[in-house]
Amino acid sequence: MTTHVRRSQPGAEAQFVIGLEWLFAPPGSRPVDWDRDRAVERTAELLTREDVALFEARSDEDQVVGVASVYLDILSVRFGRRASIEDLAVHPEWRSRGVGSNLLAAARAWAYEQGADYVFLESGLARTEAHRFYLREGATQAAAAFRWTGRPTR
Repeated sequence: MTTHVRRSQPGAEAQFVIGLEWLFAPPGSRPVDWDRDRAVERTAELLTREDVALFEARSDEDQVVGVASVYLDILSVRFGRRASIEDLAVHPEWRSRGVGSNLLAAARAWAYEQGADYVFLESGLARTEAHRFYLREGATQAAAAFRWTGRPTR
């Protein structure tokens, strides 16, 4: 079976969000404050922006089997314009069939067409299979990522 990657269109927000939820299966986890309805609203907003591209991989039967999001990000003094791949998720039954490679290629191509100098992707520490995939796709492991969530308590 083949897949086709295309930009997501308005009206497909819920399907995109369902695709994101594939990231919650082990070794992933559901964010503490996950709200599907809010995620659908955010997806609808993102589809109107020029600095964001959402991609979906569809099967020959027109089922969503993978999703990816890429954002034009900061202009770094050291590295130039950055683009971030925020999400890359493939349905478990479609993994190792080229879906992730095709989505990654589409996201990277879009980023470079928009003027990005480099593409950045964070991945959870437990996602060792995903890390091997990214390295096979030509990425270099360049940094450790740290994050703060919520508002400061001081």
